[in-house]
Amino acid sequence: MINRALLLTLLLSGCADTMLVGYGGDTNYLTFDHPNSEKAIADVRTRAERLCQQRKQVAIRTASVCSLTKCVTDYQCADEADVIRYGLERTAT
Repeated sequence: MINRALLLTLLLSGCADTMLVGYGGDTNYLTFDHPNSEKAIADVRTRAERLCQQRKQVAIRTASVCSLTKCVTDYQCADEADVIRYGLERTAT
C-alpha cells in the first residue's frame, strides 16, 4: 500500500508545482515540496493553515530548506493553548 502511494506521488509530481508529500489523519505534521517563489510559499502557507483549521488547530512553520529553485517546508498543527504556552510563532496571515 505504501509503495502504491509513493508511486502515485512520484507520478503526480510532474503535474503539480506544490505537492503535499507528508500528511495523515494520525499525525499533525505537514511536509510540502514546492518551487522557491513567493507565490508558492504563500500557497503552501494557505494550504497548511486550511488543513490545520480542519483539525481546529493552528499552523506553525517548523522548517524550510530551499535551493535556488525548490523548497521543502514543514508545518505542525498545534492547539492554540500550546501556541500560547510555548510561545510558538504562528504563520503570518
